[in-house]
Parts: sequence; structure tokens; C-alpha cells
Amino acid sequence: MHGKRNTPIKGIVLTSADLDQAMGLLLLREFQPLTVYATALVRRVLESNSFFRMLERVPNQLTWVEIIPDKPFSLGNSGVTCTPIPLAGDLPFYARELSTGQPGQSSMGLLLEGDGQRLAYTPSVPEITESLRIVYGSCDAILIDGTFWNDAELSQTHSGTPLARSIGHVPMNGDTGTIALLSDLDLPRKIFVHINNTNPVLDPRSEEYKAVIDAGWQIGHDGWQLNQ
Repeated sequence: MHGKRNTPIKGIVLTSADLDQAMGLLLLREFQPLTVYATALVRRVLESNSFFRMLERVPNQLTWVEIIPDKPFSLGNSGVTCTPIPLAGDLPFYARELSTGQPGQSSMGLLLEGDGQRLAYTPSVPEITESLRIVYGSCDAILIDGTFWNDAELSQTHSGTPLARSIGHVPMNGDTGTIALLSDLDLPRKIFVHINNTNPVLDPRSEEYKAVIDAGWQIGHDGWQLNQ
């Protein structure tokens, strides 16, 4: 790290244009050069918003690298190969008018490979397909959408809000939830990430937390690290 206003972060892969994915870019705006990997559509969404002009205040402040579903690319000089996994799903509400309907342009997961190990990162999963199960089954660790515990979680706290599945998230619990659908995967590490603040699994004293741990999963949290 060079200087008080820089960070060790050199590159960022955007799996969607969701605000909770992209807003962090604005916190790294202090003239630090960054490489951002994104689909052409995600880039267009962000560049159409005037806030993101903060990333263009000096020459070469931001370098865009276009990524294409199912086409591997290298993450700088890290020795890690990344393959975008196309997922169903549309652009977030604020950018729906820019939607193209092309699979994998709006939302994707990532398959990371290096040093003989494989990790799947899918923070937003609208459907667990057979092809996605095959990817998970080939990995040493999987980091999966844990946004909601059940389908009606939001409506239980805010009347009139949508179901989890209708906004692109398979819930953890239930016969058709993530835990049940992937119960036959015998993997060393299965971790839930991208957990909404309404999800009761965030409370380690809750029955829901115990159910996740008993099912062989881990729960990601701030400051959490995955070690070999």
C-alpha cells in the first residue's frame, strides 16, 4: 500500500449492477487506479449514472475489462483464473430500462481456480439449476447466496414487500431451499454469504443458525476469511 489514501485493492469483479455490489467503488475514488471487471451491460448501467463520474477525475483512474459469460480470464498477475457463470435475473430496479434480456449480462457467479483448487462464488442465486449443481460439485469450497432464510421473510417485517424468489434469491430453508437442494453435495466448505439483515441466521443463538451449522454449512460475516 502506497500512501494514506490508497488501499491494497487493485481490481474488482462486479457480478451485477446491484447497489450493494457497486457502491463500494465510490469509496475507493481518491485517485487510486483500479481495474474493474464487468460485463458490457453492467458497465453501461454504471456509466449512465452521474455518481460514477467520480471514478474518472484523473487519467487512467479506472480501467474497464469486459468479461463474457463462460469465458475464462486472468485476475491480473495473481495466478487465479476466473470464469463468469451466467445466471438468470434482470438488472436492479433502478436500471430496468437498460435491460437487454441477455443471460449472464445482468447477473453472474464466478468460478475461481488456482493452485489446483476451485471455488464458486454465487452471491445471488435465482434458481439452482443442474448446471450450477455440477459447478458446485467440482469445487473445494462454495460461497452461496444466503440472503433470506425463507421466501416470505421480507413481508414478515415490512408489509407488501416481495417474496425472496420474486427478486432473485432462493431462500435457505424449506423443501426447495438451498440447504435441501444441495444436501447431497459432500464438500469440505459450504458457506452462506450476502446475508440480509432480516435473516435470523445472523443471530448465533437462534434455531435457524443452529439448523444451518447442523446441516454442515458456515455463515460468512464481516471480517471473515476463508483459509486453505
